[in-house]
Amino acid sequence: MLGIRFFAAAALALVCGSALADPGDSPPAKTEQAAANIDWGKQTAELVTVLKLKGNPADGRETYRHCRGCHRGEGAGLTDGTYPRLSGQHREVLLKQITDTRAGIRFNPKMEPFAARHAVSLQEIADIASFLSEAFAGETNGQGDGALAVQGEKRYKQLGCADCHGLRGEGNAAKFYPVVAGQHYQYLMAEMQHIQTGQRGNSHPDMVKSLRGVTSADMKELASYMSRLSDHRTSSR
Repeated sequence: MLGIRFFAAAALALVCGSALADPGDSPPAKTEQAAANIDWGKQTAELVTVLKLKGNPADGRETYRHCRGCHRGEGAGLTDGTYPRLSGQHREVLLKQITDTRAGIRFNPKMEPFAARHAVSLQEIADIASFLSEAFAGETNGQGDGALAVQGEKRYKQLGCADCHGLRGEGNAAKFYPVVAGQHYQYLMAEMQHIQTGQRGNSHPDMVKSLRGVTSADMKELASYMSRLSDHRTSSR
């Protein structure tokens, strides 16, 4: 139970990802240039193992009860973007982001102690990821400006975002591309900035290239669009 409590406070804040780090948290030596040299598609030994484990959503729900103080019931996160929406996120995405953090590939000093091997087991990770992938959070997400979303849709397609994240932001579980539809606006903004500044670490090289030269105004349009895309997490089943 000690490992569960350590993990619960922050480990699940990953979404594409995962917890929101402060700008000063990441070591300055770790840059996106280094991240671009990582073989993003290569699976770590832990990811290979955890993908084979059968997660138990019921056990995951029980474990997740310790996470609700930050991530809210059913993984809704916070509309201010402090914590991302995790409900309905692909199980594979959650598993990759957590194991990448454990391997030091994704940079998040705040999260590392909670995701460490001595703090949480792979089975616990598999259980919670299974629970969250099936969870339904009916709360309204934090959304950007509807007027900006119109241009954001055009920019989303121009930058090739749809090639990986899908035309409706549905992601791709097999390729570990996260659902971005219905994610909190402020979290989307922060993560795009973290990719540009090198604070994320395990960003896909194509994401690094796509966001190179993208301005804050451009990001506001993109985040407004993605945050307003509807998906199964914000509609009734």
